[in-house]
Amino acid sequence: MRIVCLSNMYPSPGAPDYGAFVRDMCDALQARGHEVDRVAIVTRSAGALRTPAKYGGLLARAVRAVRGADVVYAHYLFPTGAIAAACHRVTGVPWVVTAHGGDVANLTRAPVRRATAAALGSCAGVIAVSRYLVERMHEAGLHPPDLHVVNMGVDMDRFVPGDRAAARRRLGIPEDGPMVVAVGGLTARKDPLTLLQAVARLRAGHPTARVAFVGDGPLADAVRLGARHLGIPDGALLMPGALPHERVPDWIAAADVLSMVSRVEPLGVAALEALAGGRPVVTTSVGGAAEVVPARGAGAVIAPGNPVALADALAAKLADPPSPAACRAAASGHALARQAGRVADILAGAAGGEAAASLHRR
Repeated sequence: MRIVCLSNMYPSPGAPDYGAFVRDMCDALQARGHEVDRVAIVTRSAGALRTPAKYGGLLARAVRAVRGADVVYAHYLFPTGAIAAACHRVTGVPWVVTAHGGDVANLTRAPVRRATAAALGSCAGVIAVSRYLVERMHEAGLHPPDLHVVNMGVDMDRFVPGDRAAARRRLGIPEDGPMVVAVGGLTARKDPLTLLQAVARLRAGHPTARVAFVGDGPLADAVRLGARHLGIPDGALLMPGALPHERVPDWIAAADVLSMVSRVEPLGVAALEALAGGRPVVTTSVGGAAEVVPARGAGAVIAPGNPVALADALAAKLADPPSPAACRAAASGHALARQAGRVADILAGAAGGEAAASLHRR
């Protein structure tokens, strides 16, 4: 198939972590022999003038790219889904969209909900990355007939169990002491301040424990101030910022446990990456992460916003760590190659006879 991927998130040198999961899925589809054209927004810039301009530009580029394609693979229900629907009206090319989380949360806003419902009227298929998102869509009154649950998967070749000491040497981190790593934006939803409180408690029993926040965001300064207030020394707080996806495996290898304690998490690809890398994960029960993180053994699931429960769960994983093989086994059912195959089947089903006719014309 010739697939046109439309996304309002895609990594670039200025934003290396911006929608890396979309790029990885495109690469995996391409590895299966499909031609994948990527039409995407690669900047986080926003504002009264910038937002309409960047989506208008995406629409113009999309209409040009879609002509002659077999199927459009869009990411995020709105506004990217509406752009895919507009392309369908102009070209007749069928389209499928993946719901990732923020787009579903925005369905609480009536104008977005109405626009999304209108766009989905011409959609050939909807993919949600978790059952949790399916439930939220249904609560919003959206019941698309061809609805699938397929997460974005984890690259089992990129994320493999690594030597902890060697990874720390590469990163310039002392080899002694346990380390908790969090991968994601420093935002209220990701709740880094609860993790800080938990680490402060954890250090009572593990005085050399460190925490690393791999990501950036509006709470970066609050994290630094919070660490000082809680008595976490500078050397125990690591903040490398937002990194290219290719550098994340070293941070997971350097960790003893990954913490993903969002107030709500649509899925959390970083949890799968940590499991594939042989490290246990502590996550919260609200959202889709609990669908892929085991409640015991390779993982732990706790209530959000509870630093005491989090500290206890982290301490338990440090005291009795699961084997890297057990962690990796928990991720294996979500391998990127497998998920790309499922997505490709959905796209082929949407394209149907149109794909064969298009291929014949070419």
